Order: sequence, then C-alpha cells, then structure tokens
Amino acid sequence: MSDVHALSDLNERFIEAFRQGSWALLEPILSPSFSYLDGATGEVWSQERYIDALDGHPAPALAIDQLAVHVDGDTAVVSARTTRKPGQYRRYVDTYARRGDGWLCVHACVWPLSEN
Repeated sequence: MSDVHALSDLNERFIEAFRQGSWALLEPILSPSFSYLDGATGEVWSQERYIDALDGHPAPALAIDQLAVHVDGDTAVVSARTTRKPGQYRRYVDTYARRGDGWLCVHACVWPLSEN
C-alpha cells in the first residue's frame, strides 16, 4: 500500500472516530505524544480535554472534502475541509510521523473558515 493510500485510510478512520464520538477508535491512530492546537483560539489542549471533547459526543453529519496528502520522507501532512452544517466550514491539518511500518498522528490543528 502506498503512503498516500495508507494516510488517506488513517484520515478516514480519524473522521469516523469523530462521527461516532469514539476515543477507542481514535486512540490507535495517535502518537502517545499527540498534541492538539485549537486554531480558533490558539490554545493547545491537554490530551484529557481533547478526549473529553470527543468521547461520547458523536458528529454523524461530519463530512470532508478537499483532501490533500503530502508525504516527505518519514513525515506527512493531511489536510481537508470539514462541515457539519451547510455553509459552515472548518479546515484541519494533521501531521503524521512514520513509526515502524505505519503512521501515527503527532499533531492536529482545526480552525473555522470565514464565509465567502
């Protein structure tokens, strides 16, 4: 499997974890050193806060488009635009690091997009 295909699959698993509101689905994708930056506030969240915001809070309407995967050696960036409601969009950038034969997400940032 190509790196781009593997990362696209991990991205879909990441999104599905949010659709289901499931930390159990997301945890295997994340590095133990995972960090989240709230792009709207500039605040770095603790892992506990990130888990609390996800676990038990499903977002079944979450959809993505404009997926882009960029691989450079043992580092990769995955980005897409998300929406939960028509006309309201966010963008995320997830950074992955190659670990052994696979990839783990080490950092994520999400921010709202202005309406145009």
